[in-house]
Amino acid sequence: DSAACYETSWLSENVDLTMTDCFPFSGLADWFGGAEMYYQDWPINDWSKQMSFFLSGDMFSDPQQYGSVLERYWISSQGVALYVQPNIPLHVSTEKQHICFKGAYTQPYKQINPSATELLKYTVCLSDTPQQSHQAIMQKYFKRPTGLPDEMIKPIWSTWARYKVEINESVVLYADEILKHNFTNSQLEIDRMGLGYEKNYGDHTFSVNKFPNAAAMIDKLHDLGFRVTTWVTPFVNLFSENYNTADKSGYFVKNGRTNESGVVAWWNGIGSSIDFTNPQACDWYANSLENVRKTYGVDSFKFDAGEINYVTAVPNFETSMKLDNLGYYTQYYSECAARLGNQIELRASWNNQHLPVFVRMMDKDSNWSRAKGIKTLISTALTFSFLGYPFILPDMIGGNAYGDGTDGFHKTPLPEHELYIRWLEVTAFLPSMQFSISPWQYDDMTVQLAHYYVQLHETIVYDEIVKSSQEYVDGQSSIGPIRPIWWVTYGDNRAFNCDDEFMVGDRYLVAPVLENATRSRDIYLPGPLWRDGLKNILWKDKLRGGSILLGGVTLFDYQVQLNEISWWELI
Repeated sequence: DSAACYETSWLSENVDLTMTDCFPFSGLADWFGGAEMYYQDWPINDWSKQMSFFLSGDMFSDPQQYGSVLERYWISSQGVALYVQPNIPLHVSTEKQHICFKGAYTQPYKQINPSATELLKYTVCLSDTPQQSHQAIMQKYFKRPTGLPDEMIKPIWSTWARYKVEINESVVLYADEILKHNFTNSQLEIDRMGLGYEKNYGDHTFSVNKFPNAAAMIDKLHDLGFRVTTWVTPFVNLFSENYNTADKSGYFVKNGRTNESGVVAWWNGIGSSIDFTNPQACDWYANSLENVRKTYGVDSFKFDAGEINYVTAVPNFETSMKLDNLGYYTQYYSECAARLGNQIELRASWNNQHLPVFVRMMDKDSNWSRAKGIKTLISTALTFSFLGYPFILPDMIGGNAYGDGTDGFHKTPLPEHELYIRWLEVTAFLPSMQFSISPWQYDDMTVQLAHYYVQLHETIVYDEIVKSSQEYVDGQSSIGPIRPIWWVTYGDNRAFNCDDEFMVGDRYLVAPVLENATRSRDIYLPGPLWRDGLKNILWKDKLRGGSILLGGVTLFDYQVQLNEISWWELI
């Protein structure tokens, strides 16, 4: 029941050399892991990613970058697991049916220890099953969460997709709408500051022009039963009231050419990135946000960005702590954010599996495609799970509703009705549900359907989410609540390349419809053997009822109407 693990090291006294090892995607093996991606495939065998440094990036601005969440870990269906040590200057390619690792001190990597001779070091774990290899890697290299995050059994309501930056104290009317339509809530998220609710990004205060009495507004929201969160980033724009203080104190990533605060262009202006490798900068940032709590009564925060491309954009960037792997910058940002409690959410993560907080998917687009659309919901969730992030916050139901053109980021076209419903159905089986585009913007039928799936999440699904999450935290399982369907099986090759079904714990199999204008689908029920290779797997249809089926069978043209989702219970 264990895996055999072997370490390989390439050493050279000449740091100008590069070391490369490649592993073929050959035979019957399917491969998984690595990173969140713009085109999120599951498995990753068909990726075409040229050799580049393996660090997080904002794939919204550049689809070719690795995404906001990544780890140096990959696993195959044949029980081969690969892990690259964190101090290695790693570059990765996945193309031509190979995954290749290269160790090279080329930009943006900097050699901190001139006497270092180790250019490439990785571990290979081998076992009879991928479940055993995954368990070995998790025990050897990844930390468990220290607990569960804040309870999100009820939906999150965000202002972003519906209102974009056009928000003000009328957010109370949004809350009134939610209650009028008899929906529950975990919190109301006032999203996007600056043009949203700050005067300048990084002020960490409400604009008095848009919010004349923000504290009274938040008191009102509290009285209505809402907790309130706001949106923050690691950036402080040049005209922010906080910029000069942080600049003079040396709290920003520096420009190594001028020894001054480095300036970066990000999606909401020009500013500087806080240097979270500097403990004093973290203290200042965390204290600033704590002051927001005290001044306005805000309950918690949504932490955006944190990717490495906003550090490397500074010419000859320098951080307070010298880093051989810039992934540590993301780790320190996340750990600083986590000082604000377990109600927060993060967008970027590396080596942060120990934090009991939600990690959200990058903004999804309101489309049916694999280009950050609905077809990437399941594959992204499964990737997060395998990288050790069980508390998955899916994006807003229906996507972000971005428009076309240069100002599409701030437009709000209503997503297709059918897309919205199918998105709603999938999200009901994920760890948390998040609304922004509201069901009542469509019709009464959509409101009724949303009530049904919210109730299904709260009364049935959430119990299994909590149970399997706690088992993961306690070390009783090696993966979080969202699992691939092959996780419960032994030797079922047909299950490995299934990217449109998933498990909730070891109990429920979910098979949604992700195609437009479609009222049926083929469903694969994995099996027939349980992952111990001994017991049989039996499946009970929770949508239609009826007979119990032995696993290892495909149901062709299974009827699933627009208001339905197919889900099965393992018995």
